[in-house]
Amino acid sequence: ELTIPRGARVEPAREVLARGASGEVHVDPDARRLTAPVEGGAGRLAELVRELDEAGVRIEDLAVRRPTLDDVFLALTGHEARDAREATEEAAR
Repeated sequence: ELTIPRGARVEPAREVLARGASGEVHVDPDARRLTAPVEGGAGRLAELVRELDEAGVRIEDLAVRRPTLDDVFLALTGHEARDAREATEEAAR
């Protein structure tokens, strides 16, 4: 997860993350947060920081977050676990 300062451009950060990501880069423009799955976890963090710096991307916050069970479910099924539970409950009625 990467947060850029207010007023900074999102696109250069998205481009850097997209090159190193193993999946889609999600952008929350209101929070100025970009999230992307990256293989290598914390070991890849130093490389990404260098690449972001070279691209002129200012960083407000950067963190490695392990995926939750809901994240994994969403990646595998394309919808949230809550949606699946609701559909199961409706089918049971």
